[in-house]
Amino acid sequence: MTADEVRPARPTQVAAAFWLLLATAVLLLGIVGMTVAHAVWFDGEISRVAALVPDADPDEVSGERFGNVLSAVVIGLPTLVLAVWLAATAVPVLRGSNVGRILVFVAGGAQLAVCGLQGCSGLLFLPLLVAIDDVGYVEEGAVDGPDGLWEESEFLATLYAEPIPFGDLSFLATGVGTVLVLTLTGAVVLLLALPPAHRYFVPRPARQPAPPPVPAWPVHPGGYAVPMPHLVCPDPSAHFPPTTDKPASAPPPGGTNAPSSTSDPGGSATGS
Repeated sequence: MTADEVRPARPTQVAAAFWLLLATAVLLLGIVGMTVAHAVWFDGEISRVAALVPDADPDEVSGERFGNVLSAVVIGLPTLVLAVWLAATAVPVLRGSNVGRILVFVAGGAQLAVCGLQGCSGLLFLPLLVAIDDVGYVEEGAVDGPDGLWEESEFLATLYAEPIPFGDLSFLATGVGTVLVLTLTGAVVLLLALPPAHRYFVPRPARQPAPPPVPAWPVHPGGYAVPMPHLVCPDPSAHFPPTTDKPASAPPPGGTNAPSSTSDPGGSATGS
């Protein structure tokens, strides 16, 4: 902000957006913690079921462990990045940083894009699932059931046969948390886009002082301009610089070559 720009007082919408950003970041961190806790718990379940089934295929056990870790990373890492992103932009937004506001808009758009891509990718696999359900799937080396369809191994059947209350709770918490995050982020974007908040982030230039009024030019009632009157100075000599030369003195009446004479006390005159 330059000296010619005046930022208004912080509106209520910006303060509300600040607290909603912090709440969203805390909720995202909770989702990350739930994801990590579920991954650790399910890894323990894999180890327990592998001990119960002595002839469990080591490749199946390794595949379940890898899928568990991969799921936790795919869900937890973007969630953690988003939490740090929103928490880092909260304070700049409160201080009136327009860059921070733009970063919040980018985060909201990225969430919508990710959700849209996930929904579209799920629809892409729908025809494949219908085809598998109609034809059946026989994997090489798998155990065929009575109807010729693929049958799960004893390890997988034991692992997923028992109810998983913690897994269901984690899935429900993650789904509800995702909806809440989208709602809070949308509310923050809406608050920061309102006109009072926009004026706070993009202050208007300060009003310049009005120029002095121009004196009105006299106008004749007939419609034409009257010439400006000229004032006559009562002392025109005041506009000329004073002279320092003195005027020459007048010569004597008799001239400069008149003869001089002297008189004596007796009254006779003598010439020289």
